[in-house]
Amino acid sequence: MKGTVVTHIVENSTDTLSENRILELQDDDGMTLWFGRYFYKDICVTGICRMVKLWIFWDCAGNYLGIQLDEKDPLTKSDHTPFEPEDYIRLDQILADTLSILKSLRYEDLVTDEITQPELDDNRNLMALFEVDGYSSATSPTLKEYVVKDAVYTCYTLWHTVYGETRAHIDDILESRIDAAYVKQLLMKESENHKIFALDIIRRENSFLSECNFMVLPLVGSPDRNISEKALLAITPQYLSSPEKQLQFVNLMDHALPEIKYEIIYKMQLVDKVSTAAVALLLDKFMSGKISSGGLNQIFKIISKQELLNKGIVNNREIESRLTQLSNHPDAYTANLTRNFMKSIR
Repeated sequence: MKGTVVTHIVENSTDTLSENRILELQDDDGMTLWFGRYFYKDICVTGICRMVKLWIFWDCAGNYLGIQLDEKDPLTKSDHTPFEPEDYIRLDQILADTLSILKSLRYEDLVTDEITQPELDDNRNLMALFEVDGYSSATSPTLKEYVVKDAVYTCYTLWHTVYGETRAHIDDILESRIDAAYVKQLLMKESENHKIFALDIIRRENSFLSECNFMVLPLVGSPDRNISEKALLAITPQYLSSPEKQLQFVNLMDHALPEIKYEIIYKMQLVDKVSTAAVALLLDKFMSGKISSGGLNQIFKIISKQELLNKGIVNNREIESRLTQLSNHPDAYTANLTRNFMKSIR
């Protein structure tokens, strides 16, 4: 991967064995592609320690990206056998889990009290209950499904390395760069990670939405569900307070994924005052086949809420005309749903 490497020194690092610098690869626009740090970590099992040397990488937002080892120096388990390919896959899943159970554990919580081999041999129930991790201790049964078999210490050490001081330092680097111009640059990037990072920033600092709305709104119609959902979360009911913005927002469903169309309606339900033009447009979307019958029922909930706040909305000529058409719809379910709704609000 091409780019410019920038070095960040980790001051007063608590990890005195590892490199005290974080490398950042930036693209031609100065935007982060990844961060990486080279680590030397002691992994100790039953009093015996082994040095592990590896790179850990984080993406443009500081999320775990992956590890890289020397092929001549693989990770090993407590019985000194090397990791199998499936073990690396499982380890990668563990390290990507920000809410792992390992987060709240201490080193001494990882194994049960010492169990000797004769005791294990004499008790088959214990053999079934515990996964032996080394020769004189056993992995806690509650941890077995959360770690690589026979590698609980490795999983624990590396997880806390991924989410330790280096991650905090990366977060500080990124936080110092955040402004409207930076967010716009992120949104202009093709990669999903950059766009999602920008949308997360906007959701946290909603003042950026007014400056970036022309870039955020089209993302609601993205074919990438992760991006479209994040874009929806960044758009607040307060932003949709003006009739013009409501119409623009509703029109996004023309190119949105089916499940996102529902989310657009749900978002409109949170708006305090929905314009009659926006309600009429929602009904038009249904009549043109852009919304299913389930969506129509959700539109009726918007009308009911507005009727409480704005008496007479159902008597508006544009709304009344559309409801009349729907009450005579060729689809019996749609017609009955509309008639029952009209009775309920009169």
